[in-house]
Amino acid sequence: MQDNNQQNPFDLQGSQSSESQVDWQRIIHIDRRYFWIMLITSGVGVALGFLINKRQTPIYRTQSQIIISSQLPSYLGSQIKSNISSISGDYWYEKRYLETQYEVLKSRKISYLAAQRLEPELIFKILNKPEFAHRNPSEKELKQAAMFIKQAISVAPLAESRIVKIATVSPHPKVAQEVSNAIANAYIDINLEKRLQSTRKASTWLNTQLTKLRGKLDKSEQDIYDFKVNNKIMDVSLEQRKNLLASIIASRTREVESLESNAREKRILLHRFRTLRTKNPLEDAAGEFVKNETISELRKLYFDAVTKLKSMKVEYLEQHPDVIQQESVVNATKNQLDLEYKIMEKSISTRYQSTQDNMTEAQKNLQNAREEALVLGKLEIDYNKLLRERNETAKLYELVLARLKETGLAEELKTNNIRMLDAATLPKVPFKPVLLLNLIFGLALGLFSGTALMVLLYYLDNTLKSQEELERYLQAPFLGHVSLLPHHKLNSPEYDLYIYRHPRSPIAEAIRSIRTNILFMSPDKTVKSLLFTSASPLDGKTTLSTYVAISMAMGGDKTLLVDADMRKPRIHKIFQLNPTKGLSSLIVQKTSMEESIISTEVENLDLLPCGPIPPNPSELQQSKNFDLVYEQLYEKYDRIIFDSPPVGLVTDPSIIGQKTDGVVLVARFGKTTRHMLKNAHHTLARVKVNIMGGVMNYVDNKRWGSKNYYYRKGKYSQYGYQAYAYGNYISDEEKEKDQKSEKKDKQAKDKQEKDKQKQAKQEKKDKSKKDNK
Repeated sequence: MQDNNQQNPFDLQGSQSSESQVDWQRIIHIDRRYFWIMLITSGVGVALGFLINKRQTPIYRTQSQIIISSQLPSYLGSQIKSNISSISGDYWYEKRYLETQYEVLKSRKISYLAAQRLEPELIFKILNKPEFAHRNPSEKELKQAAMFIKQAISVAPLAESRIVKIATVSPHPKVAQEVSNAIANAYIDINLEKRLQSTRKASTWLNTQLTKLRGKLDKSEQDIYDFKVNNKIMDVSLEQRKNLLASIIASRTREVESLESNAREKRILLHRFRTLRTKNPLEDAAGEFVKNETISELRKLYFDAVTKLKSMKVEYLEQHPDVIQQESVVNATKNQLDLEYKIMEKSISTRYQSTQDNMTEAQKNLQNAREEALVLGKLEIDYNKLLRERNETAKLYELVLARLKETGLAEELKTNNIRMLDAATLPKVPFKPVLLLNLIFGLALGLFSGTALMVLLYYLDNTLKSQEELERYLQAPFLGHVSLLPHHKLNSPEYDLYIYRHPRSPIAEAIRSIRTNILFMSPDKTVKSLLFTSASPLDGKTTLSTYVAISMAMGGDKTLLVDADMRKPRIHKIFQLNPTKGLSSLIVQKTSMEESIISTEVENLDLLPCGPIPPNPSELQQSKNFDLVYEQLYEKYDRIIFDSPPVGLVTDPSIIGQKTDGVVLVARFGKTTRHMLKNAHHTLARVKVNIMGGVMNYVDNKRWGSKNYYYRKGKYSQYGYQAYAYGNYISDEEKEKDQKSEKKDKQAKDKQEKDKQKQAKQEKKDKSKKDNK
C-alpha cells in the first residue's frame, strides 16, 4: 500500500507563479518551428520595400539661406532710424516676431510672388503641363502654381542663430532651385517694399502733421496775447496780483474774526438777561445782572411797597381805603420797573444788532476778496493752459520736423533687415526615395509581422509540448515519452500489443525506460500497484498502461492488468476477449478470483477485465469488498497495473489512487492543455494521492521540445518517430521481423474487412426477412 504522507521529491514552484514566467524554451521551440514564417515575412517586406522604391518618383531637394536681423543697419548713426519701429530687445517679443516671419515665408502671397518670378517653362513643369511652356501662364495657372509651391517649400530656422533655411522639393531639380531662390528674393523684396511704402506714407503723414502743428502753434501764441489784453494783465503779472490779494484777504479775515467775537459776547449777554427775567419783580435777577442803578432803586421801592401792603392787609380789611391806595402804589412801581427792564433789553439788543451788521459787512468784503482770488486763480489756470498748449505744440512741432528729416534720409538709404546668405544650388542626386531606408523599413515590417504571428501562435497554443511544461504544471517528475506509432500500424488489430510484437522497437525501448523510471522512483519501497490515468479522454492511458504491464511482465514480474474503467472498458478488446465476468462481479462476490482473472498470450501477464458495467462504479470502488479484493491481488502478484477513467471527468482515479502505491498521469502531446494538467494535479493532490510522475504520449519527435541523445534518423523517421538502436545499428533480423509483422497486419486487416462485409450482408438479409414477415 502507498504511504500517503510521502513527500513528493520533485520540488518545483507553484503553478500559478510558474505560469507568469516566460517559457524561453517554448519560445525557442516555436521560433525554430515557425522560423520559416519569419523568413517569408522578412523576404516579403524587403521585396515590398524594393518595389515601393522603384515605383516612387525621384524627388530633388535644395535650399537657400537668408538672415533676418533684429535691427536695421544704422549707416548715419544711432539717431537716424527707419520710421518702422525696430524689434524690441525683449526675448519673447523677438521670438514672436521671428515666428511671424516664418509664417509669412510660407504664406500664399509669397508663393504667388515667387510664381510670378519664374519662367513659363518652370511654371508648367510645376503644373505638370510641359506642353504649354511656349505661352505665358494665366492668372488662374499662377495661383495653382503658387499652391503647389506653398506645399513644396519648408521653412526651418537654424538653432541659436537668425539664419533661416528655405528648402524646396520637386521632381525637377531646376524647379527646386529656382523656386527656393524665388521665395527668398520675393520675401526680401516684399519686406523692403513694405518698409519703403511705410516710409513714404510716414513722410506724407509727417508733412501733413507739420503743417497742422505750425498753424496750431501760431494760434496758441495769439490766444495768449488776447488773454492778457482781455484780462488787463499786460502791466502787472499774475503773480504780483496774487500776492496783493492774499494780504487783503488776511486783514479782512482778522477783522471778521474780531467782530464775530464781539457779537458772540453781546448775544450771550442778551440771552442771559432774557433768561433771568421773571414775572415777579421781587424774584427777578436781571437787574442784578446788568447792574443798573435805576432798576435797583425801583426794585427797592417795589419791595418796600409790597411789604407795607402785606402789613396793612393784616391790620385792615382788604377793602380798606388805605389798602386799596397802597395796592395802587405797588402796581405803579411794578409798571415802572417793567418799563425800565424793557428799555434795558432794547438797549442790549440794539448794540448786539449793530455788531452783527458790522460783522456781516466784513464777511461780505472777505467773500468778495476770496471770489476775486478764485477768479484770479481761474485766470491763472486758463493762462497756464494756454501757455502749456503753446509749449507742447512747439515741442511736437520740433519733434515732427526732426522725424520728417530722419524719414527722408531713411527713405534715401533703402535699408532692409533681411538679406540673402546663400542662394540655392542645382541638386544633382535625389534625396527621396532612399533604397536602403525602404529596404530596412520593409525588413523591419516583415520582422515585426513575423514576430507578431509567432507571438500570437505562442499565446494561442497552450498545449503541452515539452518535458519542462509537463513537470511544471504536474509538479511531478517526468517519467518518459512515447513516440507516435507508424501510420500503417495505428488501425491494425495489434496496435495495443505493438511492443509485444516488436520488443526491440523504439517505442518498446521508451516503455522500458518508463518502467525503469517508475521502479526507481521509490528505491526504499517496492512499487507493486500502479494506477494509470489522464487529464482528458483519448490521451492513450489504456494503451500506455497495457504497454507498461506487458513490459513488466516481459521483465519477469508476475503482472496483473486491471481494467478499472467501469464506464468505458476497453482492455478486453485489446486482447480480443469478450468476458462476462471481471472486476465488478468479483467485487460483488458473484464470481471467484480464478473465474474472473484471464491469462493472456503474454507470459507472466494476467488480465482482470471490467466485467459487467455497474450503475454505481464509485460506490463499488469505495466498498470494503473492493479493499478485500485489492489486498488479495496485492498479495498474489508482483505488479498490479490499474487502468482508470480520466481524472478530470470522474472520481474513480482519486478513489483507487489512494489505495495504490502510486499514480502515473498520461498527457497527450499537442492535445492536453496546461490548464487541464494543472486541474488534474490539484484533484489528485487534494486527496493526497502519490503522483509518481507523468508520461507524454503520442509525441511527434520533430516537434518535441528537446532531442534525445540516443536517437538518430533512420528508416522509421517516415512514420513520425526516430529509430532507436544500440551503436546506431538495426539488425537484419529486426528488419525481417518488421516486414513479417507488416504483412501479417495487412492480412488481418483484409480479413477484418471481409468479416465486416459478410456481417453487413447477413444483417441486410435478416432485415429483409423481418420486413417480409
